[in-house]
Amino acid sequence: MKRYHLHFLTHLSASLGLFGSLAAEVDFVRDVKPVLEFNCVSCHRADNAKGKLRLDEKAFAFKSKEVISPGDPDESSLYWMTTLPPDDDEIMPPIKHEDKDYPLRKPEQAILKEWIKEGAKWPDGVKLTPQKRLPQKISFVNDVQPILEINCLKCHRKDKAEGKLRLDTFEHAFAKEEVIVPGDPVASDLWFLCTLPMDDEDRMPPEENDLLDPADLFMLRRWIEEGAEWPEDITLKAKKKSFTLLGMLPKELYQKLGFKPGAVNGDFKGYTQEIPTSDASFDLLPIKGGTFTMGSPKNDPNRGKEEQLAHKVKVNDFWMAKHELTWDEYELWMLNLDKDNRKYKKLDPTFADGLSDGVTKPTAPYTDMTFGMGKNGYPAICMTQLAAKMYSMWLSARTGRFYRLPTEAEWEYACKAGTETAYSFGNDKGELSKHSWHLGNSRFKYQKVGQKPANPWGLHDMHGNVWEWVLDQYAPPAESVFKGLTENPLVAPNTLYPRVVKGGSWDDGSTKHRSAARMGSNEAWKQQDPQIPKSVWYHTDAIFVGFRLVRPREIPTISDIEKFWPSEEDIKAIPSR
Repeated sequence: MKRYHLHFLTHLSASLGLFGSLAAEVDFVRDVKPVLEFNCVSCHRADNAKGKLRLDEKAFAFKSKEVISPGDPDESSLYWMTTLPPDDDEIMPPIKHEDKDYPLRKPEQAILKEWIKEGAKWPDGVKLTPQKRLPQKISFVNDVQPILEINCLKCHRKDKAEGKLRLDTFEHAFAKEEVIVPGDPVASDLWFLCTLPMDDEDRMPPEENDLLDPADLFMLRRWIEEGAEWPEDITLKAKKKSFTLLGMLPKELYQKLGFKPGAVNGDFKGYTQEIPTSDASFDLLPIKGGTFTMGSPKNDPNRGKEEQLAHKVKVNDFWMAKHELTWDEYELWMLNLDKDNRKYKKLDPTFADGLSDGVTKPTAPYTDMTFGMGKNGYPAICMTQLAAKMYSMWLSARTGRFYRLPTEAEWEYACKAGTETAYSFGNDKGELSKHSWHLGNSRFKYQKVGQKPANPWGLHDMHGNVWEWVLDQYAPPAESVFKGLTENPLVAPNTLYPRVVKGGSWDDGSTKHRSAARMGSNEAWKQQDPQIPKSVWYHTDAIFVGFRLVRPREIPTISDIEKFWPSEEDIKAIPSR
């Protein structure tokens, strides 16, 4: 049995007609932006402009008066195409699959209509980011209860009712009319206070807590619009933002995958790794282990100041990705498209599904992480080292093979590919443009992977395009080096900054593209990040950093697994969504 406020029918009928809360002026950021981001921008943005229409930026959205005609919603296709019959081929959003693609809801239509009628005000500088559509039907238990338990119950429950407000039971949540007004989110403090500016003292959750994820905020709005159903026999319990809500530990995944320490059976040859449930795949090449000179000679006049001094290192066999990881593979995890694909294709659940779903996923990106430079076939960028390591853990769960980032030694060994010169193609930096995307030829953006010739071992873009994460902590070059042979070195990280990236990028000159070149990460790579605390997943300002994966021929012991995947402490420190 479900109960509501006595005035529920009044508000609900208003919302289904003109959407009762629109008595006040429509606010673009609060009301319109989420409607477009969750329903339209995925198909109408810089790198996916279907029908040559973009709705991610103001200048493009208003290019044609047929799309948005301020003051006249009936002449604006952005609105009237959403009101077409479900069987009309021109209805927007398109309806193709009942369980995922559904018509724009009437409250959302009303928002667009009123916004256009009021003049279609779009503040300068506000850019839209695509968000995944929410389910057609909202479930209180599955969709809303977790949001309240994780974000609200800490301060609003039986034994701690700040502001004399409790949200742990139906009876208490609806005790004050202004807290939840079914059918009218703008009149509901539960939702409205979460949309206030960051500097507003009434904003919820308070500034010492994490802000609601955009999907969670939109979910609450949808739930209230649809009547705020709340089964009265359910009692909510406060839950911490802890690992228990995020996924499995590395050692647990290691055991479930049945890994055993030692060499991988089978031929040591190249292969293509397909990613089940998607069309994405990437090639890996066998890199036969051996001894090489890591770093560069002290008397080399062209060496970069961060390069290590030349010393002998031995590495074991491994496979390495032929190219830098692209958005095609990365977004399967980053945006959870892998799970969406399975639902779309109506695939039967598998053991690998359960494992990969158990690996922690990032929060939604807060801006377009491609920055308009391109997506399909381009290298994924802007991730932290933690995100790159977590992706390797997810891919291992998805495929059953042990993937990880390379060590700095493995990366440099593969880059040099048996050479002793500054670059794998020789010492002449004048030849760089033939082999690398750099500041002088990149047109100030990254390029599709694999366009430049491969190095002697068949690996592309080891010089340039984007810097690539490795596993090591960055340490300044030593003044003197060990004279003997170092085997499989790894400087395990013990501080967040700096950590090592290798290879140079589209935004660097020739010195940074040398085989021995290296750079340390730093906190400035998060300068634009608006979140408090800063995201553990994204380096918004590191638009020149990506990664590629390796698969060692020898699987490590379970006791060593945290050297290669995120540690237990890393995972437990991740804020829950």
